[in-house]
Amino acid sequence: MSRQSGRTILGVIALVILAFVIAVAAGIVFLVPMFVLGYDIDSTPVLVGSTAAGQLGFFAVAYGYARYRDVTVSIEIPSRRDLGYVGVGTIVALFVAIGLSYVLSVLDLVPGSVIEDVGVRDPTFFLALAVLSVILVAPVEEFLFRGVIQGRLRGQFGPLSAIVGSSLLFGAMHLSNYTGSILPIVSGALLISAVGVVFGTLYERTGNLAVPTLVHAIYNVILLTISYLALVYG
Repeated sequence: MSRQSGRTILGVIALVILAFVIAVAAGIVFLVPMFVLGYDIDSTPVLVGSTAAGQLGFFAVAYGYARYRDVTVSIEIPSRRDLGYVGVGTIVALFVAIGLSYVLSVLDLVPGSVIEDVGVRDPTFFLALAVLSVILVAPVEEFLFRGVIQGRLRGQFGPLSAIVGSSLLFGAMHLSNYTGSILPIVSGALLISAVGVVFGTLYERTGNLAVPTLVHAIYNVILLTISYLALVYG
């Protein structure tokens, strides 16, 4: 591996760590005045607001890096062909997630979920998070992982390595979403990485970030809605 390749890898890893730290800090900055003003910081509105603040911090880091490294992110209104990829990509992403979830269940490697723990207390949290996924979560995460990181890695290593590398970092960023012992937590993150491969492949196939962003948003909305319905009517 060349020195340039090593610097690129270390650079994108550092970018994800920095984005995560800034996101956490932004969430805390939002929570502090809520606590001082007497709001319940475990309530759905406050938790969603904190998540939104974190996503904005996430985007600020990603956008700054893209400008600094002159990474071009291709995004445009989806064509009819792109919408076909959105439909197929959503089905494939759900199939991958459900299939791997079943495998983890059989192997007794299903981790606990921070999101599910909050949703059990207030199921409307799932619906609020679904809305936020469309507005912020999917666009911001796709901009960082597919647009910026995958774009940066593609220039150095080619598309296949870029998809794998960005997807592994995508999964690693979600480690904090899980609870339990190490092996189930890592297994959960690898499941997210596998779904990330679907998103990354869509970006490479279409050259339009809007495609994986739409798939990511629809994917989140479907899973979160199912979680809501299972708690309320299950």
